[in-house]
Amino acid sequence: MGLRVLLTIAAFAGMIALCIVGWSYGGMGGLIGGALGFLIRLPGRGLDWGERLGNGYVGALMGMPVGLLIGGVIALGGPALLNAVNNPPQ
Repeated sequence: MGLRVLLTIAAFAGMIALCIVGWSYGGMGGLIGGALGFLIRLPGRGLDWGERLGNGYVGALMGMPVGLLIGGVIALGGPALLNAVNNPPQ
């Protein structure tokens, strides 16, 4: 295995670990984003299933950080924003 393959596998495993560790801070969004990225890229352009699975893998790598960011905004930013709107300064 080349160094590039090991680094991409480590990045994938690291993103999954980050989603699990930050579960209460939007980690579920990261896993959902990874799954959606995989499913969106899977039927894309590809001559054989090996290439399509590779496209799905790249989609999962791109979807996890975006999903984690959106999940964090929903989990942390939403309640803070509602709290700020409902409790005006005195």
